[in-house]
Order: sequence, then structure tokens, then C-alpha cells
Amino acid sequence: MIRLISKILPIIIAIALIFPTITKAEKKLSNREDVFAFVQAAYEAQLSLGVKPRTMEEIEKILSPYFTEEAKRIFLEENLLTENNLFITYGTDFPFFYIPHFTYKDETKLSQFENEQYIFEFFPEMDEGPVSYESHYEGLLLTKSDGGWRIAEFLYNNIPEELIQPEKEQTHSTSKDHVNYYQKKIVQSSLQVGLCLNPLEFLIKYGRFCSTL
Repeated sequence: MIRLISKILPIIIAIALIFPTITKAEKKLSNREDVFAFVQAAYEAQLSLGVKPRTMEEIEKILSPYFTEEAKRIFLEENLLTENNLFITYGTDFPFFYIPHFTYKDETKLSQFENEQYIFEFFPEMDEGPVSYESHYEGLLLTKSDGGWRIAEFLYNNIPEELIQPEKEQTHSTSKDHVNYYQKKIVQSSLQVGLCLNPLEFLIKYGRFCSTL
């Protein structure tokens, strides 16, 4: 028995070393940390395709633990180039069908369902530097099948409205609070100036506001 185990153990270790990403991709994505780690690993898998030319079989092994067949096809059709009968991706300022540049902080939102998970973030307008774009949302749809969780869709401003509407309302409410705060500060400053310039007239006209200063 010991001799048999000693023969099998190296094989098990070798399999684990050859397919570490598959083991990682099969794990349960039950919380934000797990989802974020999975998505970041998927992004690293995409980037690795630009390190050196590879065969299509190698590319399939790298991407399959993270993407559905359809998502993988869309990404490769957009980004894969041929070089000496091998395949490689090249960097660009305007990457399509890559994992978005999430902050992986509070700004990155996650909506989890039984067999679907949406991860998305609002990106404010950028008009400086070599890259410019209007304010927009970007995200991913993850789906669960027998093979585990996979990235199924790249989302560009087509995130379900019922998911982003609460975020819009919260942003609007926060902006409104800021406006009200500064309006109140302006009024207070004006009253204080009036008190200093003409105390008697001020007390006659605005005495009821004194408690707010």
C-alpha cells in the first residue's frame, strides 16, 4: 500500500501543478473577495496571451477556466493576431472584451443570484491624456454551469437597469446633499457679513436666523 501511494502521489502533485488555474476557477464564488480574485485571475490570463506567441491549444487551456466558449470566441476574434503560425495579442489604449479596470473597492458593485453574478462599476468621464471617454458603466456577467463559474458576457452600458438604478439614485442623493450643504454655507456666510456691516438692521430683519449662525 505504501509503495502504491508513493507511486500515485507524484502524479497527483504533477496534475495540481499543471492545472492550478482550473482548480481555482472551479471554487465557489460565494463572496466579494472570491469573485474579485476570480475576475483578476481572468484578467491576468488575458494579459498573458501578449507575453509570447502560443498555439491555439495553449490559449484554450489558459482561457477555458475563466470564460464561456462564446465569451472566449468574442475576445479572441477581436484581439488575437497570427505570428509565425502561432497566436498572440498586442496591447492597445482601447482594449475591447478585456476585463474592465475595476477598482475592486466600494465603487465596484456586485449583484449575486443563484446562477448569475453581475460585477460592474461606474467610470466617470475622462478627457485628459491619450485615452478619453464619456461617463459610462462597464461590467461582466458570470454564469454557473456544470463546469463551475465562467465569465459569459462583457457589459458596456447594457447592465440591467434594475441593478444600476439604486446606484444612480444614491449618486444623485449624495450630489444633492452636497449642493444643499454648500447653499446653506453660502447663506450663513452672507448673514454673517450682514451682521458685521450693519448689526442693527440685521437684527431687525434677520433676528430669527441668529440661532443658525
